[in-house]
Parts: sequence; C-alpha cells; structure tokens
Amino acid sequence: MRHRITFLKPTGVCKNGMNENVPEYTEYKTVWAYVAPKTGREYEEAQKLRAETTYNILTRYFPNITADMKIKFRDKELKIESVLNIEERNEQLQIVASEVDKYGKEC
Repeated sequence: MRHRITFLKPTGVCKNGMNENVPEYTEYKTVWAYVAPKTGREYEEAQKLRAETTYNILTRYFPNITADMKIKFRDKELKIESVLNIEERNEQLQIVASEVDKYGKEC
C-alpha cells in the first residue's frame, strides 16, 4: 500500500452558481491504500465525448466507510461505487470507485 487517499464524508448541501443543491464534503480520514486503474472507457454524452476511469482500491479495514462517501486521490476525486469487506474478516476493504466529473458541481 503505497498511495495516500482521503475519504470525504458528506456534510450537507450548498447552492452552486446555477442555484442547484450540491452536496458538500469534508475530509474524514487519510489512509494508505493500493490504487489501480481498472478500466477506461469513452462514451458519448449529450453530443460530447467523455472518458471514464474506474479504480480498484485496496486498503485496511476501517468501520463506517460507506458508498455515499468520495475519495480524494492526488488531484482526482473518486465516487465510491461499492465497498466490500473482504471475506467479512474486518481486515481489508476492496473499493470500486469512478472518477468524478466536477464541472458545474462545486459551490
């Protein structure tokens, strides 16, 4: 485990420049993890090309890590898709996360 990641916990909502409710996140816990890109795919969305990368993240077990959190990894923000407690032994978590498109989603 050679990468530093930070779990971001939802704390409420705020209004962005377009008067939309956008969730706010605060730093919850910084841990060591192994982060590896899983897939990269491109698809067309609203007549523009968008790349999406999915990551496999392996870290030690920590309670209260849920799918409504996000992960900050280097300059990327990752949305947690699933959190698996490997063999239910409370030793390791396997997390699948995808890169977040932040355009227009910030306060």
